Amino acid sequence: MNSSYKAQAHDYIIIGAGPAGVQLGYYFERDQKDYLILEAGEQPGNFYKKFPRHRKLISINKRFTGSKNPEFNMRHDWNSLLSDDYSLLFKEYDHEFFPSADSLVDYMKDYVNHFNIKVKCNTRVVNIGKEGDSYLLTDNNGNQFLAKHLIVASGFLKPYMPEIKGIELAENYTEMSIDIKDYENQQVLVIGKGNSAFETADHLTPSAAVIHLCSPNSVNFAWKTHYVGHLRAVNNNILDTYQLKSQNAVLDAEIMSIERINGRFKVLFQYKHAQGEVEELWYDKVLCCTGFAIDTHLFSEQTQPDLTIKDKYPKLNNDFESVNQKNMYFAGTLTHSLDYKMATSGFIHGFRYNSRALNTILNKKNHDVAYPEVNCNREDVAQLVLDQVNESGAMWQQPGFIGDYFYMENGKAHYGFSLPINHLLSSEAKSKAHFFTVTLEYGKSEDFDPFVADRIHRENVDASDHSQFLHPIVREYRYGELVSEHHVIEDLLAIWKEDIHLHPLQSYVDGTIDIVAKTEETV
Repeated sequence: MNSSYKAQAHDYIIIGAGPAGVQLGYYFERDQKDYLILEAGEQPGNFYKKFPRHRKLISINKRFTGSKNPEFNMRHDWNSLLSDDYSLLFKEYDHEFFPSADSLVDYMKDYVNHFNIKVKCNTRVVNIGKEGDSYLLTDNNGNQFLAKHLIVASGFLKPYMPEIKGIELAENYTEMSIDIKDYENQQVLVIGKGNSAFETADHLTPSAAVIHLCSPNSVNFAWKTHYVGHLRAVNNNILDTYQLKSQNAVLDAEIMSIERINGRFKVLFQYKHAQGEVEELWYDKVLCCTGFAIDTHLFSEQTQPDLTIKDKYPKLNNDFESVNQKNMYFAGTLTHSLDYKMATSGFIHGFRYNSRALNTILNKKNHDVAYPEVNCNREDVAQLVLDQVNESGAMWQQPGFIGDYFYMENGKAHYGFSLPINHLLSSEAKSKAHFFTVTLEYGKSEDFDPFVADRIHRENVDASDHSQFLHPIVREYRYGELVSEHHVIEDLLAIWKEDIHLHPLQSYVDGTIDIVAKTEETV
């Protein structure tokens, strides 16, 4: 039987009505695309009804910035979704700096209703196959859907389990008890050193007798690496109890085995920084808090996407498309393979811009809609760059990953906005003699400690490339090859409006364009 006779067909089907799927749905609805979002749960944002387990988000909710500019304010609002009028913002739902996950559930529901986004709830996709060039989706009730273009925005659906002998004996973060009475006077091992592990350990500190956290690698602090997925200060109170001798400890070690003996757990460790020492310790509970991975059981053999980074993420090209499945795109945390541990595609305040960029890319690829650009005289382009780096939420939240661009044609500058840099370099830049990208980025120094950093003088523009903190970088490409770059000197307030910011940038732009023009005249 030809399933297309009963399948509901759309140009675009999005799996998952979490923040990424809903954000993309907003732009699909605005642009009047033929789309549908399929959501397994009973409402949009259903994931956040359970996670994080201890109900406090670590995505900041900074309600006041001193600015009335809504685009600027999104730099410090990590939970709101984008819209063209900013008429619905998360800060109206929760006043806490680290808000409740329940507030996000309420916000997501209202956002979908407010913008009339098409979501079909209680529709769990159980199989993704192919019919011709389209994707054939089957849900848990046997209903079928055909999609010319499939966008998987379902997030991580299964826990990531490290390869440890006996790991199946551990209780997983997804199902463990969060009642601290269940841990009273017990010795607890928490496997992992990410935020879910430390969130769990902090929660148990008033109750457990001993808490150990363990993974092979040392703790990375978000305040040092600038990567928000590393350990956040809100979750690291337990470190005091370790270094101030209150029984708890953080172990850099390989767990060689876990055994259950007479109701307790014998765990064998090999330490990383103790000359290979091996030690056996005993615990009452072992909790596995090692994060999540993509669940590929939904895909048929024909539609399995290639994976990367310990098989946790789909392998994508620079258009957010699977490298081996044409017209299968990904949104949300699953796009983090493109900027893993560098930018913020694993988090709402990052992937909301990815969803917007994906819509822009699809508009051009499938609907012949040119990228939004403005034209200006070349003597005005430096000021436009500074206007953007002083305001753009995308460049601020996705440092080095999403940026603006401009190029010269017929004596005019054409300026475009908020696209992934690698996408631009693999497409737009290759055909142009002078193509420029604009990003905000941190300086790169080994073992950099931001609290004891030696900063360059604020007027030392000759050393602006030694700026350590977030600052603008303009790079010049000729037919896709990097030929020069200019750093705008860092500023404590991250405001670049002075002559020491504008004049060197304008001189750089003028000089590079003149050099190219003279070269082309000679040729």
